[in-house]
Order: sequence, then C-alpha cells, then structure tokens
Amino acid sequence: MKRFKNILYILDEVSLTRQGSAGKVAELARLNEAQVTVMIAEESNFFDDLGRRITGRYEELRQAVETHHRERLDQFLQHERWQDIAVRPDYSETDNFITIIRKVMGEGYDLVIKEASLKQGIDQLSMRLVRKCPCPVWVIKYGSSDFKRILAAVDVGGDHEETAALNKKVLELAHSLAQREGGEAHYLHSWRLEYEVMLRGPRFKVSPEEIMALKKDLFSERHTALTNLLEANHIHCQERQVHVREGISSEIIQQAIGELDIDVVVMGSVGRSGIPGLLIGNRAEKLLTAINCTVLTVKPDGFKTPVTLD
Repeated sequence: MKRFKNILYILDEVSLTRQGSAGKVAELARLNEAQVTVMIAEESNFFDDLGRRITGRYEELRQAVETHHRERLDQFLQHERWQDIAVRPDYSETDNFITIIRKVMGEGYDLVIKEASLKQGIDQLSMRLVRKCPCPVWVIKYGSSDFKRILAAVDVGGDHEETAALNKKVLELAHSLAQREGGEAHYLHSWRLEYEVMLRGPRFKVSPEEIMALKKDLFSERHTALTNLLEANHIHCQERQVHVREGISSEIIQQAIGELDIDVVVMGSVGRSGIPGLLIGNRAEKLLTAINCTVLTVKPDGFKTPVTLD
C-alpha cells in the first residue's frame, strides 16, 4: 500500500472506548513505518447546553472532561499494539473540522483516519473532512474485522489529466490494500448515455434500436478503457473483478457494495465542481450518508482546500 508516513488518527469518546479501529491503524503504521498522532474530536454541544443549566460551573466541567480525556488517551496508547510504533497523543481537543484541517496542513499529515460513529453512513465531521481535507481520509466502519473485499470506483469516460491521475491513485490504493490483506479488489466504472431522453424525444426521434446500438458501443468503449487502465497500472485480475455498469455513479456504487459484499470502497471525492468523473456535492453526500462499509477517499492532484492557515 502507499507508504503513508504521517497519520492523524481521530477518536471520540465512543471509539476511544470501543477501540474497534485501533488494531488496523497500528498495523498500517507498523507496515509503513509511519508516525501516528492520536487526538480526540467530539462534535458535541455538551458544554454549551450544560452551561445554560449550571451557572458558574462551565470552566470547572470543561477542565474535568479535558483531564478525563487526557487520562483515557494515555491509557489507550499504553496498549501493547502500539509497541515499536512512533505514536504520540495530541491533547488539544476540537469539534471543528477547520481546526483539524489546519493541523493537517501545518503538520504535514498524509492520511487522516477516523472511526465511523454511525451505524449507517458517515457522521458530519467525517463528511466535512472528506470534502475539504487535502489528504486522503479513511473512515473505518466499526466492527470491520477484515478488509478482504475492496471496491475501486474509477472514471474512464474522458481524457482529463486530473481524472486520470486520480484514477491511478484509486487503483494503486485498492490493489495494494487487497494484496496486503490477502483479499480481492474489484474495479468499477459507471456510465450513462448522455441526453438519452432528448435523443428519444420528438425532436430527434432516435429509434430504440439506434439507442441500444449506441449503448452497446459505449459499454464496449468503456470496458476497453477500464481494461487498458488496469493493464497500464500493472494490475492483473479476472474478468469477474471488472465491472462496467450503466447508471448514476452513486447508485451503482451502492448496489455494487451490497452485491459484492464489499468491506472497503476507495474513491475520489471533492467538494467543488469542475473536474469530471468525481463524486461531487449532493451525489457524494447521498452515497456517503447511506454507505455501510469502510470508505477511503482521495483528492485529485492540485486540489486546494478552502481552509487556510490564517
């Protein structure tokens, strides 16, 4: 797998107690000889709500919780799984994704890992990091004991440099993760015949037979493109691992997750338009709010987060 060297591992009170993703993070760090920073981030209005109810005790309560978290974090890192790993606690606490992204930018993290706090879909903090964090974001589903079946979602429908570079990142991550886990990667591309409704309409009156022929040609073209992409990246797999499906990308990915019993989805995502082939805006959010597996998202080269260090 890509050699991530500087990992930011984000926990909250629930994941700190469950420690469901800790073993995977430690294993990844050990294999990559990476350093890991562990911090607590809670998306909660606990103190604001309590402050309205208990007069004059806000600061006392805040300090008590900070001390509690510090002790829990120290205890968490004393586990034998962290032996021989360069791991350190970060006692600064935040519920703000902007603070986390600034930390990523200022301290040069190349991977953010967060354990999912919801049974289905990803929480708002994870969503904001997926959309705006410049480095890859790995949201690990609690209870994910194996990462054996990996789905790489790529776009081969154009010749845009940004999309081609992103495809390469997605393929490399999925392939190397499958190798490391002794599992199996699947490679998915979704496509649609643009303006099909208009072509069928009274203005153009394209016959059903012509529409079917167009779709057949488009499928063949995209299947060849995906096969060539895999070969260009020295990925050799069986035909059953290559999937070219007609439909809306977010819906096709969700269907494939269920049908193929996927543990991890690797995909590109960005919170702005202008780069073809990416899950953008509502389409990404629709998928990520429904997804029921671990997801690793990567940004295209040259992505600029709207968050600044100022």
